[in-house]
Amino acid sequence: MTLTTACTPRSDVTVTQLQERSEEVGQALTATIDGVDRYQDDIAGGGLRWENAEVNDEDPNGRRYWQWDAHIELAPDAEISPEQAAERMTKVLEDDGWTADEPRGGVEKAQHGFRKSDDLGEGWYVELAFMIKEPPAPQNLSVSVVSPSTNRS
Repeated sequence: MTLTTACTPRSDVTVTQLQERSEEVGQALTATIDGVDRYQDDIAGGGLRWENAEVNDEDPNGRRYWQWDAHIELAPDAEISPEQAAERMTKVLEDDGWTADEPRGGVEKAQHGFRKSDDLGEGWYVELAFMIKEPPAPQNLSVSVVSPSTNRS
């Protein structure tokens, strides 16, 4: 998933601050399912992204944002489904003041988006997506946290 943030980039927020906040949000969400059996270790990490293809890291005025992603494969016999895991994460987001977008997809494959503004800027976005497969296939869940943009390194 690659998103762009529609808001004006901030010049008073560094990419490092956005990275730290993105990782904090992502880790708080994945912590809600600590202890749930996994098919394999979670694949998590983040990276610097640019608002459009013409901008690169050599452009001092380039609009950058941080995107943190986690791909989680729950074990086929895990005590919760991907949908239930997403419900746990949704509760954390709602309790923290995130606003839910209209869900997309259906029962077996769904995407839930959430938006929030904070002291680091307008335009934070979280997406929870899951796919339920027939056992014995692992059950997939992904979490993406996208920061607002900044033009400051």
